[in-house]
Amino acid sequence: MPQIIKVKRGTGTPVSLQLAELGFDKLNKKLFIGTEEGVFDLSGESYAKKTFVDSAVAAEAALRTTGDSNLSTSLNNEISRATAAEGVIAANLATEISDRTAAISSEASARSSADSVLDGKITTEKNRVDAILSAADADKDSFAEIVSLINSVDTTNDSAFAGYVTSNNAALASETSARQSADTALGGRIDTVESAATALTTRVSAAEQDIIDNATAISTEASNRASAITSEASARSAADTTLQGNIDSEASTRATADTSLSNRITTLENASADSRLDAVEADVADHETRISALETTIDGGVY
Repeated sequence: MPQIIKVKRGTGTPVSLQLAELGFDKLNKKLFIGTEEGVFDLSGESYAKKTFVDSAVAAEAALRTTGDSNLSTSLNNEISRATAAEGVIAANLATEISDRTAAISSEASARSSADSVLDGKITTEKNRVDAILSAADADKDSFAEIVSLINSVDTTNDSAFAGYVTSNNAALASETSARQSADTALGGRIDTVESAATALTTRVSAAEQDIIDNATAISTEASNRASAITSEASARSAADTTLQGNIDSEASTRATADTSLSNRITTLENASADSRLDAVEADVADHETRISALETTIDGGVY
């Protein structure tokens, strides 16, 4: 009679199985086998691995997407802040340039007006001197009287003219000093703006490099994940092929055993009744003896 071999059975995943020993999960209807690495799930290994890999890839993709979004947001915020700062700096610089231009224009206009007034007074004095020189050939007494009169009259004009020249020179010196100080301050502010623009360029370049590095890291990670998935699929395919080979071998062995058993039964059927009965009884006794001897080994027990 054919033997019935029972595998270990229990509920849930076996804690441990010997090498090539089978275990059956009655609750979840799963079959396990002991390997050198531990308990191997024959029914759900490929699915479990694929699910794990898919979950890992999806989680990594979500992290990368979140990281890209955060980086993009930070970069956009920095660009907005830098753009606003540049706008303020540009507006302040434009205002300063406009103020300096207006001040210079006003000073030039004032200097031009003052020069015109001064030229007019110089022309007036020149005409008076020319008139005096033209009358130099007149009677000396008359000329002396004219010179004395002019000298007495010109004392006031000379004093006023000297005071104007002194005041004008002081105002010009003060304005020159003020313009030089303003130009120095403007140069300092322009240097500050240039320094800020250089710093901004450096920060934008760094942000661009961060984006490039992040894109490279994402590409590398995607390549590694794809390689891992391919490797895992190859390993699972090889394991499935090996398992199928073992199953085919076991099926062939069982078929051979069934054929042998069928031949033995046919032989017994062709023998005489007594001899067949004796043979059957002998076989039964032998089987009972072998079953009794192998019962604890054939029955895998529970885990």
